[in-house]
Amino acid sequence: MGFRLIPKNKALGLNANEAYTYFCLLAKSDYNTYISHVKLETLSELTGIKKTEYISKHIKTLISKDLVLYKDKQQHSGNKGIFDTCTYYLYKPETEWVRVDTDLLHANIPNKLKGFLILLKCLCLSNTNYTGYNKTEICKLLGLSRPTLDSYLKSCIDLELIRQEKNGYSLTDTHLFIVDIRKTGDFPFYATVCEYLQQRGLVPPAYEKSAMWKMIYHFSGSPDYMIASLEKKCIPQGANCAWAYLAKILQVDMTEKPHQEKCSFIL
Repeated sequence: MGFRLIPKNKALGLNANEAYTYFCLLAKSDYNTYISHVKLETLSELTGIKKTEYISKHIKTLISKDLVLYKDKQQHSGNKGIFDTCTYYLYKPETEWVRVDTDLLHANIPNKLKGFLILLKCLCLSNTNYTGYNKTEICKLLGLSRPTLDSYLKSCIDLELIRQEKNGYSLTDTHLFIVDIRKTGDFPFYATVCEYLQQRGLVPPAYEKSAMWKMIYHFSGSPDYMIASLEKKCIPQGANCAWAYLAKILQVDMTEKPHQEKCSFIL
């Protein structure tokens, strides 16, 4: 499969180089088992870190954070003498994860920025590529100095990998940094609206049940009605479409009681 799951909370605390080494290790693991037999030399080539002892230090950090659960080292003998191979058993999260496509390995992006983008993705609101943190908060959460963060952000914005929002930042590539939209219950309405917003280059709101049902009630259960109303609005490119913002421009009373929640809509 073309993606791997990254545990949001466990990944925070890594630096950019460690985060990218971790992703390379993940990308070279089995999709189902998260077991990897990748060589240090291969990781060195993928990360661009020439000295394998630095890769080994990164792996020790990953083990200390339980991102690598176990490292099994085996010794073999062959025509060229005795050599070691390692098997890595990686942590596979069941909750609180983000998905990153393995195409990131081959993307034309500096490797350190790849690691930074992975970490920024871990700060994004659920089901979005938007993080509402300011620079001070990002520095604190990622353990970065302000000059380092400024350098990363400037490089990513110049490369159009990040878009600056009014109250935060958004990752622009939804192929590499996948937005997960669930498809059950009242999610078909939400998913349809979110896909429309993304197609327009807008940041969709994080899922919130009460807000969603008020929109469903207001638009008689039809996402098409809501989209038709949005089509009439001149929303600035890259705008963060939080529920309060959508309610304001669509004149939806978010204090009204969604009586229709108990009814059955065909979505």
